[in-house]
Amino acid sequence: MVDPPTDLTPHESDETPPPVVQALLPRTAPRVDGYDLAGGTAVEPALPGTTVWTRFSLADGRTALGALQVQSAHPPPPLALAVTRAFLIERAQHHTTPADVLANVNDAVALTALEGGSQTTACGMLVVGGDAVEWACAGQLSGGVLRRDGSFDELPSHGPPMGMLPGFQYGAESLDLGPGDEVVILTGASAGLFRGAADLVASLHGKPAGEVVSMVHKAIRKARGEEPVETTVLFLRKH
Repeated sequence: MVDPPTDLTPHESDETPPPVVQALLPRTAPRVDGYDLAGGTAVEPALPGTTVWTRFSLADGRTALGALQVQSAHPPPPLALAVTRAFLIERAQHHTTPADVLANVNDAVALTALEGGSQTTACGMLVVGGDAVEWACAGQLSGGVLRRDGSFDELPSHGPPMGMLPGFQYGAESLDLGPGDEVVILTGASAGLFRGAADLVASLHGKPAGEVVSMVHKAIRKARGEEPVETTVLFLRKH
């Protein structure tokens, strides 16, 4: 496994994930001055493939990490992931705010929904540029800011998942991060599992970003025991 400080191989499993999901995953995390970034997705062949992470750029040149989580079973989840990810990357090239990106992707997903389908997709994005980090989220994902002083701020949702309510105007918020502060995002995690992951991340301060994500995945798999795991992790640390 290649695991340089800001890169992570796209999944944390001894098995090969479903081919469609594997094709959607980045090979490396982006590099942004002043930050450590990493992302990783664990999907096993026995599971349908409901989550991926991705990387893209906004029209103003800022870098973004995204986490997607399909929330229903029809049509097949990898199809919904592929469509939503494609719209996310394409629409971000034409907008400079994460709220506008989410609104445009939401409308595009709703317009292209298959007849009889009920697919919705949660989408969280961290946008990084200069001294600013923004968070925007459609649907429910687990996320929080881990302060260097040990405090914790939970990150909210800003509206319904993609495809549920066309025309919805999403919000976003700037994160006030100091040196050493970290952000962790998880898909498919209960509140208890997320807090356990956050506690683990807090204990790994100073570790390379890719290693942090890898260790979170391993801890989640251990906590789940024999239960197959589908989880995406995003991680950001400010220098």
